[in-house]
Amino acid sequence: MIIRKLVCALAAVVLATGAAAAQDPTYAVRAAAPAGLSRAQAQASTLAHLQNLIRINTQNPPGNELATALYFDSVLSRVPGVETHVLRVPTDSTRANFVARLRARNARQKPVLVMGHMDVVGADTSKWETDPFEPTFRDGYLYGRGAIDDKGMLAATLTAFVQLAAQRDRLDRDIIFIGTAGEEGGPPVGVDWVIEHHRALIGDAEFALNEGGRIRVMDGQIRTVNIQTTEKVAYNVVARATGPSGHGSVPLAGNALAALARAITRVHEWRAPVRLIETTRLYFQRLATIEQNPDVKRAMQEISAEGASREQIDRAAAVLSRDPLHNAVLRTGTSLTLLNGGFRTNVIPSEGRATFNVRILPGEDITEVVRMMNQAGGEPSVTFALDGEPAQAPPPSPVSTELFQAMEQSARTMAPGATVLPFMSTGATDGAALRVIGIPTYGILPMPMPIEDELRMHGDNERVPVGALGWATEYLYRVLQRVAS
Repeated sequence: MIIRKLVCALAAVVLATGAAAAQDPTYAVRAAAPAGLSRAQAQASTLAHLQNLIRINTQNPPGNELATALYFDSVLSRVPGVETHVLRVPTDSTRANFVARLRARNARQKPVLVMGHMDVVGADTSKWETDPFEPTFRDGYLYGRGAIDDKGMLAATLTAFVQLAAQRDRLDRDIIFIGTAGEEGGPPVGVDWVIEHHRALIGDAEFALNEGGRIRVMDGQIRTVNIQTTEKVAYNVVARATGPSGHGSVPLAGNALAALARAITRVHEWRAPVRLIETTRLYFQRLATIEQNPDVKRAMQEISAEGASREQIDRAAAVLSRDPLHNAVLRTGTSLTLLNGGFRTNVIPSEGRATFNVRILPGEDITEVVRMMNQAGGEPSVTFALDGEPAQAPPPSPVSTELFQAMEQSARTMAPGATVLPFMSTGATDGAALRVIGIPTYGILPMPMPIEDELRMHGDNERVPVGALGWATEYLYRVLQRVAS
């Protein structure tokens, strides 16, 4: 049934998608197609897969990733040279992970792994202009929950994987494809569970490709290819205020909620010290080559200069921090996300709480960050404490590996005018779990798009440019072919 639906979808969209891709010059690739890749088939197949994946409602919670895992199995179990595994989670009959391994005939090197997550965040249907779980075409876009995060990448990977399977006589590495559960939160039923219970299926992968980076379009051109080499580590820090309780008719100087408000305001306005790592230094150094604003350009050059003094770094950071994204790359971030206090309008409560979502830079000590938050809060009756235990911070992935170089070279072939940047994600991805066990992992969201579309991720009316899907598949195909041939 699934295969028949896929064939019907392919027939229905092949002409429309080919025309859409041809009409948008943003996604036109002047270089010849790589051996073994049909661009028309890649575009149509990726779009058909994505439509089918959007229709599978995998909102987390509850997840329901088993349905997507079975879809992948129905496609890949019939492909010669591919072994498939649907890994059901024993504690929940609706949840599963998926692993497929393309066996190279002449495997002489360690495998390369490519991964994406099958669950999506929830969607408030009252805020969407379309049904989030019914793929809808409008003005050159495909709308649907997961179109960007992360079903677009999964659809492109699936198509590239099938086309590479036809070339397996020329491959010298196995290619492992993993679809994970639970990336968007909840119990650990995804990549961590696979590592714990099915480590052998990952084998001795040399490196991995995952979501996390960005390919950004500006003024109708692909301007930057941001390859994630590391990411911030996420924690929650809870502020707890205590004070006397009483009747609302008698104001109290020690009101816990008032003290909490003062403390969290100070921490909200406080900024952690600036710290650069190899990834962020190189990021600003390369970004400076295309920055148009002369003041920002100068700040990027100054902050990334070899041997820059603390005074130079702080001066440059003051300019760059005006942009929230640059600010988040330069330092640990503390975002107020929850406020709890009081239970009746006429009662002064004895306690109040607030939660900060804290994203620390790789290599930073969360206990020291909490100490600084307590100092910045400056209220004796308010304490900031870590919720949970410190976690192991994964090492950044080096830019010297064959996989990073393949990603860089493929980007320059397909978008010769783009600047390739190593990139640190401010958000968390499944890639961190692979880095912890010693597998260098690189993130990319392979569909090029303007930042205003990128920001719809997790938001209302998520959408992806139709023409970007074929581009994404070709990029993944080139990267995997280059590193595995």
